[in-house]
Amino acid sequence: MIKGVAILVRLHLILCLSLCCFTTAYAGVIEGLYSARVEVPDQSTSTQNAAIRDGLEDVFVKVSGNSALLNDAQIKQQLKQAKSYLRTYRFEQTPEQLFLSVNFDQDKVDKQLRDSGYRIWDKRRPETIVWLAIKEPGGSRKLVAEGSHQALVDIAQDTAKRRGVEIVQPLLDLDDMQNISIYDVWGGFVHQLSQASQRYGVDNVFSARIYKAQNSEDEPQSTAIWQGDWVLLEAGNTSAGTVSGAEQAQVVDALVNAMSDTLAAKYAIDFSRFDPEAMRTTVTVKNLTSLSQYGEILKFFNSLSVVSSASLVSQQGQVARFELNLLGEVENLIDAIGLDKRISPVNRFEVDKQNLEYFWKL
Repeated sequence: MIKGVAILVRLHLILCLSLCCFTTAYAGVIEGLYSARVEVPDQSTSTQNAAIRDGLEDVFVKVSGNSALLNDAQIKQQLKQAKSYLRTYRFEQTPEQLFLSVNFDQDKVDKQLRDSGYRIWDKRRPETIVWLAIKEPGGSRKLVAEGSHQALVDIAQDTAKRRGVEIVQPLLDLDDMQNISIYDVWGGFVHQLSQASQRYGVDNVFSARIYKAQNSEDEPQSTAIWQGDWVLLEAGNTSAGTVSGAEQAQVVDALVNAMSDTLAAKYAIDFSRFDPEAMRTTVTVKNLTSLSQYGEILKFFNSLSVVSSASLVSQQGQVARFELNLLGEVENLIDAIGLDKRISPVNRFEVDKQNLEYFWKL
């Protein structure tokens, strides 16, 4: 009798996993990676064709996370055939501007990127807070904020949207000013900024200073350029670099692009290198209290782009083991899991790649 009950419970669990469908929102999930919205002057055929090409450029960059791929000869050739990737399009008129909204075939875009040797970046992407400081021509240093530097804030947000990344602009309210100073941002002291950023619940901290480069004695003042020195703190690791531009706006655009390229270098996956049948791993998940959670976890694993397929292989009490076929390395899986707030490693100091164990937080 006991054995029969156990079998019925098992069948009920499998049925729940097969039928359940959840609408739980995920933090840091970027939608619309395969869509674009392009400003257009009119609805002519030539304008439409140019806008479709521009939209596909945006999608290739967003999905790959690589802004340099537009220089690739194979990608350039595909852009000439942009309409073959098109699924739907429509014109949208606002009081200020006409747009063409385009949506491209995900399978075709992904295949082309793989065939051309480029990575694909999952829609789960870390949120990053962006602290910017600027030295005005008069010599004063100020934090870039909404209101005082609205145009620069808008450029940062627009570039982030075009790159498919989520950025947060600090409020720079009394709480922020009590925790940091402009010298923390100017000096790139991201660890201090990380403490101040905890209230925003973000994954990463990006800090940059923008200033006008000094001219050498034999250069006219008109050739002076703006520079931006940046630092990114991501999962305890620090990256840094410098960008430049003729204007402040160009520097802000370049800063967000540099940040996006750096994040993509870690999180985007080269699927062409892996055989899903050869890449298998087992993940143990603890702290499960209901049948619905098993289904939610299974759906979560199957939604990760690094996972080819996932299945429940055993369950006992509050502990379940899942087998995952991967399209990447175990490190890629660990990075992808780490972007979801609902799941955390049993050993929060160092994840054991040979024994993946996690707590489900809900």
